[in-house]
Amino acid sequence: MKSIQSNYTVLLFLSLIFCSCQSFNQNIEITESGNNFNQQVDSLVISAMNSYNIPGLAIGLIAGDTILYTKGFGVKCISDSHPVTEETIFHTASVSKLFTAQAILLLVEKGELSLDDKLLTIIPELKYKDKNVEKITIESLLNHTSGLPDVHNYHWEYNNQSEKSLEDYVLGLNLKLKWEPATKYHYSNLGYNILGYVIERITNTSFDTYLKENILNKSGMTNSDFRYFKIADSLKVSPHSRYRITGKVYERQTYPYTREQAPGSTLNSSATDLSKWMISFLQSLESNDAENVYAKMTEPGFDPYPYIGHGFQLSTIDSKAAIGHYGGDKGFRSYLLMIPEEKIGLVLLANCDYEEDFRQEILHPIARLMFANF
Repeated sequence: MKSIQSNYTVLLFLSLIFCSCQSFNQNIEITESGNNFNQQVDSLVISAMNSYNIPGLAIGLIAGDTILYTKGFGVKCISDSHPVTEETIFHTASVSKLFTAQAILLLVEKGELSLDDKLLTIIPELKYKDKNVEKITIESLLNHTSGLPDVHNYHWEYNNQSEKSLEDYVLGLNLKLKWEPATKYHYSNLGYNILGYVIERITNTSFDTYLKENILNKSGMTNSDFRYFKIADSLKVSPHSRYRITGKVYERQTYPYTREQAPGSTLNSSATDLSKWMISFLQSLESNDAENVYAKMTEPGFDPYPYIGHGFQLSTIDSKAAIGHYGGDKGFRSYLLMIPEEKIGLVLLANCDYEEDFRQEILHPIARLMFANF
């Protein structure tokens, strides 16, 4: 009897999924363009979107001090079909870490902080149950060698907006390391959230406000913000996932935002704004100053794992050094990529969290097109 009831329950559950899930199939037509490069980019993007059933996506491309191309494709939300544009704001997830790292290096440049500073010197009241915490430096937090674990539950449903959210979160921790600092690479969102609170302690300003005033606005990113509740409704986009059993796409009800996770995950931005930032950042690398602190972000920060800088993930494309960062949270995927020797940058933002390889399958061929054309 129990087996019959169990089977009935499973069938009922499956039927509810099939009935409640709105069917969505991306089918964008490629339109002819007078610009061959633009047409090739359009074709790469649209082909991937149709293949992977991506609701909405935006692309930004820069070369030198010029924005070559920004464009939105698809829809903000499958339930209303409002179009994505180059100004549409997406949750960028871990691309956020580049901006937190830049803010830390800005404080280093100003002489208000050193990469060798011990974490406990800045936050002496931090609680811990592992003496090795005393060895954590700012540098080890930047290059993910602090020994801290990762965050395993972001609690996006909390949607905290209080200016004390990050402070309460960090000071409520009781840290225990996985291993001794500076001995092993282990990606840690927790480490970047703590860096955000370091910024608050040094500047006596909320993390989000400091980043908005000193990084975002100064790069021309006027529509971007770490605080989702500050984003204009007209620019917002919805997160989407896909049911494993049916494969159908659905709109997620919870947007990935809670203020204590801001330093590692909650920059909300557009293809246009991130293109402006890439131009600004690449220009900051051109200084001949031997003490150019921003160059540290792009250089290997840990010899046993040379694929991480002080913020950037490091790779190569056609033997050219590439710096960037992937991003992924529930409902969103992103990828920002720059090749400094070519002075080019690319960014992709998408409002879905499945089949994430589409990020490099789109951007890497576009990068090669840019090598050939610019």
